[in-house]
Amino acid sequence: MTSLTREQKSIVFGSWLGWSLDGYDLVLMLLVIPLISTLFFPADDPTFSLLATFAAYIITLIMRPFGGAFFGNFGDKRGRKKAMIITIMGFSAATFATGLLPTWQMIGFMAPILLIGLRFMQGFFAGGEWGSGAVITMETAPKEKRGILSGFLQSGFNFGFVIASVVFFGAVSIFPEDEFVKIGWRVMFFTGIIPGLVALFVRFRMNESEVWLAKQKQKKTEKSPLKKLLANKDGRKKFIFSLILMTGLMYAYYTSIGFYPTFLQNYVEIGKSEV
Repeated sequence: MTSLTREQKSIVFGSWLGWSLDGYDLVLMLLVIPLISTLFFPADDPTFSLLATFAAYIITLIMRPFGGAFFGNFGDKRGRKKAMIITIMGFSAATFATGLLPTWQMIGFMAPILLIGLRFMQGFFAGGEWGSGAVITMETAPKEKRGILSGFLQSGFNFGFVIASVVFFGAVSIFPEDEFVKIGWRVMFFTGIIPGLVALFVRFRMNESEVWLAKQKQKKTEKSPLKKLLANKDGRKKFIFSLILMTGLMYAYYTSIGFYPTFLQNYVEIGKSEV
């Protein structure tokens, strides 16, 4: 990192912050799924409530490829920086808005519909956020540094995981059980706007990718990149392989670490602060 220019460091840090926010929000939701299930999907069978909540959560993951395709194309045509700013604004707004949602007890069936709508929005912007940040980082970084910087960029998700855990611990320590059900979980989602604003500030100060600027001058931007990718046999093969690989990795993650907070709270009956 010390050999990078100030501009390169700004871009790497801005991309890393965006990915950290992604991890922060996704883990934040996982930590409160047992509570969300009772507030938004009440049922006589608690297992059904949990399954319904996890289904709403999975919508976020399903929408990510669509967001990646849309904002990848947008970034190619309008600029990486614009894509990064729009996605971080959308992502932060969705996180904050989750804390404002009325529960089933307040508005009935509309409560889970609104929650699912925000998860759609969350996944769409998240897909574009990571893709934009990764691309501008790789386009800006020196060729010999791309491997280690892509690894550093990926570590942002773990940082978000840690911050979400700290916020969760703080919330359950400050708010007693009844107060946490009423307001504590909402405060947790409100805090999502803070790292979003920091990332937005950093990204406004970033410069556009020089590689992208050069492509724009040469007018070599592909009009329909996804269509071209799928029409090419070799490109299609790599795309499908990458899709299978990442699906497997995400499945392994969310069925293990992702399920731990719910498993520990509901089935091992460990307290929230200990979780």
